[in-house]
Amino acid sequence: MKKIAIVLSTYNNEKIIRKTLLSCLHQNYKNYYMVICDDGSSDSTLAIEREFQQEHSNLFIISLPHGERGIARKTAIEKVKELGCDFLYIMDSDMQLPPDFLEKINAYLDKNSQVGALVIPEIPYSNFNNFFTKVKVFERKIINNGEEDIGKNSIEAARFWKYSEYLKSGEINFSQISFEETQPTIRYLSKGGVIKRASFTGVFHDEGYVTLKNILKKKLYYFSVMDKTLESEENGFLKALSRWYFFRPILYSKKNIKEYFKHPILFLGMIYMYLLLSIIGIYAIIKNSSSK
Repeated sequence: MKKIAIVLSTYNNEKIIRKTLLSCLHQNYKNYYMVICDDGSSDSTLAIEREFQQEHSNLFIISLPHGERGIARKTAIEKVKELGCDFLYIMDSDMQLPPDFLEKINAYLDKNSQVGALVIPEIPYSNFNNFFTKVKVFERKIINNGEEDIGKNSIEAARFWKYSEYLKSGEINFSQISFEETQPTIRYLSKGGVIKRASFTGVFHDEGYVTLKNILKKKLYYFSVMDKTLESEENGFLKALSRWYFFRPILYSKKNIKEYFKHPILFLGMIYMYLLLSIIGIYAIIKNSSSK
């Protein structure tokens, strides 16, 4: 039975972490570890994680002073190397796994040995009902509404890897900060690696409370440091441009066009959000270029 590692970084996630841990630590599949690196939480996140650790010997927790998320994620993955795992799954703290998740993934990879990594479909939801929360949930559904084959200009990141293939991808560059998750996927595909979408399963993604202001603020920060990612990748700018919001092929699939007609107001909200994000993205790129 293959050994699987679930990797998670946390920071002030006390409202959602219990639900996430319950889903991860009650899998039908038995040969797995979970490695959490807490990025200096100042709330009760770490204490909740310690509670779970008392009952689950396969849960490892590392605590760091607060810094960039990438440092915490890197530290957790280094622990995976030490554990000698065959598979690596990188997840976020606002995701929950169905109980048969690891079982299904393992069975699929056993039958499809040529596949090196999987894009995991995300099933978005939120307990909030304001307009831009609905828009964000709708947009996430659109981005995840793809076929098994991953297009070369896909913005989706493979999160479940055969560990040996993850190493071949060049791994996540933890100094990149922004959009770093997609880079191993892009590199691996360019080398001829095989990545599929795990259309037979999925993970639940809690979008929480979303406002347009918070979306723009978060992305403005990512765009402001995006030059580190572009400069550290071969043809980084052209690769980023081919995946820019309105250039993503998934947006124009027949399945998604039908969704636009079903939900025209949410569709217009998504277009408005993309327009604003494009403007601040261009502004950040120009500002970075002029400051050099």
